[in-house]
Amino acid sequence: MSKNILVVGEYGKIFLDPLSAVLGDQWAIQHWTIEQPKAELFDLASKASILVVTAELTYSKDKQLIEDLIRAGKQLQLIQVPFSGMEWLHPDWLPAGCKVCNTNQHSEPIAEYVMLGILEFAVNMRLMDRELRQGRWTYGGSIVRGKKHSEIQNKTIGFIGYGHIAKRVTELATPFGMKFLAISRNPKQDSRLAWWKDSSHLDELLSESDYILITSPLSDSTRDLINERTLKKMKPTGVIINVARGPIINEEAIYQALKHRQIGGALLDVWYQYASTENLEMQPSAFPFHELDNVIMTPHTASWTDDLDARRIESVTQNIQNFINQKPLVEVVF
Repeated sequence: MSKNILVVGEYGKIFLDPLSAVLGDQWAIQHWTIEQPKAELFDLASKASILVVTAELTYSKDKQLIEDLIRAGKQLQLIQVPFSGMEWLHPDWLPAGCKVCNTNQHSEPIAEYVMLGILEFAVNMRLMDRELRQGRWTYGGSIVRGKKHSEIQNKTIGFIGYGHIAKRVTELATPFGMKFLAISRNPKQDSRLAWWKDSSHLDELLSESDYILITSPLSDSTRDLINERTLKKMKPTGVIINVARGPIINEEAIYQALKHRQIGGALLDVWYQYASTENLEMQPSAFPFHELDNVIMTPHTASWTDDLDARRIESVTQNIQNFINQKPLVEVVF
């Protein structure tokens, strides 16, 4: 096994010093960024046994780059990914025996983001603020005639996918007196849930939930899972929250449902087209979501906090040490 580690992407700089500190001079740690020649990348990959690849490459305009990189790494024995979504990687690209691990250090901030979204849709604080700045007492009980806002106690969250994020949301939302339902591929028992069923019960979950949270991976079975037909199963006041992958919700169907106020609203942190390192100004959809007042739009930022890097550094460096020392790996994907 060669003692070469290749770290790819500008964001990967955060791992260089920590890896050097724990591995010493026994391992050569190389770094490549997207501005450098591809030939140099493939040469470095061919000599590496460990690859750390960051998300920048998955959003590159060069859609072939990731596959070519991994296929060039014929000696790779470990690919360590410092994020969670893995729909971009195909197992048949991998050399024989190569393990792939990701990191799940995002549950805490995403759960907090979800709770903020739920509370915002219930309370409408941003709209109250906007109105009062204009001198309009549209909301409030001081004149006993203003608009009322909602409460979240006794409301139900329906989880599509019940993993780390959903379980943390359950912990945070329990003191608010909320109720919980879940569907997933492999349902189990959880005393915090009113029920946990398989994915064939999607319609039931949609019709019973005030808030629907999507955290499941994108796959052939989840693409367009929420579509024109299934959106009609939601309550007219229901709010859908997507922190997983955009295409799990059909793009046109959710736009039309929001435009025609078929549902109560949506909080969308994941999208249908993304900015790249070459182009940082673009709309996230072919449809004008930005014209709607019943959607909150954020740029895939739910987990992007000032504490995230430290957790990722610890997770990545520890797992690479585990690999080198022949200890069990964590978060193995393939």
